[in-house]
Amino acid sequence: MAVAERERRLLILYGSQTGYAEDTARRIARQAWRRHFSTQVQAMDQADRALVFATTCPVIFVCSTTGQGEEPDNMKRFWHFLLRKSIPHDALEGMEFAVFGLGDSSYQKFNFPAKRLFRRLQQLGASPIVPRGDGDDQHYLGTDGTLDPWLVNLWSALLDRLPLPEPIISDLVTPEPTFDVDFATSDAGKLAIQQGLPTTTIENSYPAKLTVSERITAEDHFQDVRHFQFELQDHAGVPTWGPGDCAVFRPSNLEKDVCAFLKTMGWLGDADRPISVAPRDPASAPPWLPRHTTLRWLFTSYFDIMSVPRRSFFEMLYYFSRGEDEKEKLREFSSAAGQDELHTYCMRPKRTILEVLDDFPESRVPLAYIFDVFPVIAERSFSISSSCAVTPRTIDLTVAIVKYKTIMYRPRVGVCTQWLAHLPVGQTVPLRFSKGTMKLPADTSTPIIMVGPGTGIAAFMSFIQKRRHDGASDNYLFFGCRSKSKDFYYRDELESWQSDRSLHLYCAFSRDQEGKKDYVQHRILENSKPIWSLIDEHGAVVYVSGNANRMPEDVRQAFVGVVSGNSSMDSDEASGYIKAMEKAGRYQEECWY
Repeated sequence: MAVAERERRLLILYGSQTGYAEDTARRIARQAWRRHFSTQVQAMDQADRALVFATTCPVIFVCSTTGQGEEPDNMKRFWHFLLRKSIPHDALEGMEFAVFGLGDSSYQKFNFPAKRLFRRLQQLGASPIVPRGDGDDQHYLGTDGTLDPWLVNLWSALLDRLPLPEPIISDLVTPEPTFDVDFATSDAGKLAIQQGLPTTTIENSYPAKLTVSERITAEDHFQDVRHFQFELQDHAGVPTWGPGDCAVFRPSNLEKDVCAFLKTMGWLGDADRPISVAPRDPASAPPWLPRHTTLRWLFTSYFDIMSVPRRSFFEMLYYFSRGEDEKEKLREFSSAAGQDELHTYCMRPKRTILEVLDDFPESRVPLAYIFDVFPVIAERSFSISSSCAVTPRTIDLTVAIVKYKTIMYRPRVGVCTQWLAHLPVGQTVPLRFSKGTMKLPADTSTPIIMVGPGTGIAAFMSFIQKRRHDGASDNYLFFGCRSKSKDFYYRDELESWQSDRSLHLYCAFSRDQEGKKDYVQHRILENSKPIWSLIDEHGAVVYVSGNANRMPEDVRQAFVGVVSGNSSMDSDEASGYIKAMEKAGRYQEECWY
């Protein structure tokens, strides 16, 4: 059936890890509304697959990239379903689709989920409306540098198929809200509040009690790094987790920030009044969102008020500004031409939503639009530092508490790490497990070489514990930090394992000597011959984990040097050798910014 014969409807599906792809999907839906399309916006895993396969309307996919080229969590089930061999090769014949990916070209597997999805949809017979769009954080305008022109092409193609029945609705017209929100007047709403609001805001979670919150850096060290330990509570069906897997939390905003926000918005007096929440599209809301709640609960447990606002925040805030000067500035920030100015004002100093609202006192969001303006608190993942084989009900984490200075008066902090740091020992919180991207070799006789400076050591603690439990002793760890006396995490355990010969430990303390700084790549090159022997003769697997700024490339070049310095290969051939190792799963990276 040709698009022109169909009703003006679009299905917009997203895969989002941090909320950016969802934000982009909803921005596309607002633009579609202005062009007189009705839309349905859902996470891919929420969508009814049978309806997706049977749909007669165009489908727009928006997906981000997580880990090392992995699909976001709320896209994984949909993606694995698409890969089933039992699906006929023409199952999606007649579907017209578009794919936009969100990624960062500094990563080797740039936009892999979007690229794979685009290719697989074509393999199943679907037809692309426009070429795939590859949003890139490295673009000087961010992902908008690609998204804006891609959307121009998308709307042009769709309107060629389905001409406008009426003129495009002006950007000056306020979009309709996606939720009905109002203060509850019924006894049911008041009773629901009295019975208690949800304590679990994460699906498929397990209750875990915090038993240890211990600083593992010196008190006079600039960075607070914590060892957290959670004990899984009695619960049927607690899963096992593997080495390299992650614990996932959805944090809450701190009470002082919530009170400051509610006061700024003029809602402090109504913070605990029952309100009713009804999504106009029930499929678009998470199942754990209560239908009766309070503003205090929403802005503590649901909405992220301490994140750096995206362009869409300013786009929506514009409609509710009463001051002409503020409206002009908000209009600029939400335009393509104003992105440099927005970057200077907001992104560079990491200005939060709460601080932006303080700067725009004549711009206040109506209650009805809170779900359209404020982003949802995203889940955060942390590599587990313990082995299920050794401590099956105990989850250890190694977490750097994010706190740094910009030009702003208040230090910048991480929402989740501050929440963790403020959790009292003994409190129970929900967590779930997610698969990591690094996998141990099945054969325990295979040597492993781990490069984990800083908190990159987190996953390797679980690796070593599991390998020791299995009797594997060919474990080589290259650990780096600033000072042996300040931030040598888990020194006692590592040196103990070194003493019993279950670990070969190589350390680099970058600030402990005068002159040239000492890094893990220097230790790798100093031990070039034995490393090459492990790789070449014994099939060792290399793992690299830690900050993604310069370290991964410096470490990769060190391994290129190991290969070229101990074989007949030149530098280019050695680089190709490492790439071949990577393709074979023998060189694995898990790095982050």
